Amino acid sequence: MSAQNQVALPMSKSAGVSDAEAATESWSLKLLTGERIRRWSLRSGFALLDQGLTSGAGFLINLLLARWLPADLYGAFAVAFAGSLFVSGFHNVLLLEPLSVIGPARHFSSLPQYFRAQIRVHWILVGIFSGLVLPPSFVLWRTSPSNPLAGSLVGGALALPCVLLLWLARRMCYAMQHPRTASLGAAIYLSLVVVGLVALRLMGRASPFGAFVLLGCCSFVAALVIFRQLGLLWAAPVGQLAMSWRAVLHENWKYGRWLVASAALFSVAAQTQIFLIPVFLGLGAAGILRAMQIPALVMTQIVAAIGLLVLPALAHDFGQGHHLRLRRKAILVSSSLAAIAACFALALWILSVSAEHLLYGEKYVQYTGLIPILALTPLANGVSVGFSSALRASQRPHFDLIANAIAAPVCILSVIVLMRPWGLVGAAASIVLTSLTTSVVLGYFFWRQT
Repeated sequence: MSAQNQVALPMSKSAGVSDAEAATESWSLKLLTGERIRRWSLRSGFALLDQGLTSGAGFLINLLLARWLPADLYGAFAVAFAGSLFVSGFHNVLLLEPLSVIGPARHFSSLPQYFRAQIRVHWILVGIFSGLVLPPSFVLWRTSPSNPLAGSLVGGALALPCVLLLWLARRMCYAMQHPRTASLGAAIYLSLVVVGLVALRLMGRASPFGAFVLLGCCSFVAALVIFRQLGLLWAAPVGQLAMSWRAVLHENWKYGRWLVASAALFSVAAQTQIFLIPVFLGLGAAGILRAMQIPALVMTQIVAAIGLLVLPALAHDFGQGHHLRLRRKAILVSSSLAAIAACFALALWILSVSAEHLLYGEKYVQYTGLIPILALTPLANGVSVGFSSALRASQRPHFDLIANAIAAPVCILSVIVLMRPWGLVGAAASIVLTSLTTSVVLGYFFWRQT
């Protein structure tokens, strides 16, 4: 029925509204019941708590290393951390994304078996990744021990399997819509990190290598706690058939193959600046840029937390055929996060100097102008997170590939063009421009495809 015919329908004599309006009102009432709002509020609260605690640990490590270490040593940590993120991107698209989308849609009645198979897939994939990174990193450490990057790369390669294991455990909680369990693991993780950092400082062992080893150990313990809460540490109950990890890996690959190239391109778009800055401006400049990003990372992690929470719900809507509900939820998520991120960016613009004094004690006071520029990045991410989640939940991950294929050359060209005349300001502007490009492209495809 055309839109014109819908408008021309006679008004209901009993209700005084058209059929279209009645349908919209009925949908709104179903979506916005008090119980549903309460349940989603609790889940959102625990999701934010989980992301806040986990990110708080990373925030604390970055903050204290930036305060304690010379800029070049902290820059080495930042570069090695960016390398770990590059590797983790493939883990995300070959395991975490399929688990969040396919798990709730196809394996909702057998999630424990599905999760056990995914844990096996994790160790296989991460074993390959660490096996590729660790040998050359160790060789560099042995041949050039004075190189600040050497210890950072070895520590990052050793910590990577355990760090990603915690990411996997937390994502399982979101797939089951149990962010409360994830927040418990995150609380334990943060507590261990705080104790470990104090111990490193007291022993005089605060270094990039020590920080990475600490992250790995704390992540492993927190992941075990989550697995215990989910009942995955014990043997499967009698009569429960195990799921083949090979079949799960094949399913992951079928979904994630579109995203492998996207992960590489995303890493190019997200990490090029941190890799190129040491080449043009030195390791110290990389540490300065990373330090100035830390205030904006608070909002970035909030955006990421909401994205993790809504993706399984949108995937479930898609699996049930509720496409209109999926679209409306995605629009609500993007518009809400955009408004929150805009207020956050404004606050950082006003309080940037005070934020630097509080965090670093005037160590980077001449670079406070970078803080409000970098605060625009989570704003762009907030606009796109609902659109991106809807496209992935609809099992159309190739649009991420297209968005990153467009953003990657924008990143490379902009950082080269802008960093030469403007230094770190140009690098910060390149980061924002890249995020904005991704947001525009994903928004375009969302409106076209949904």
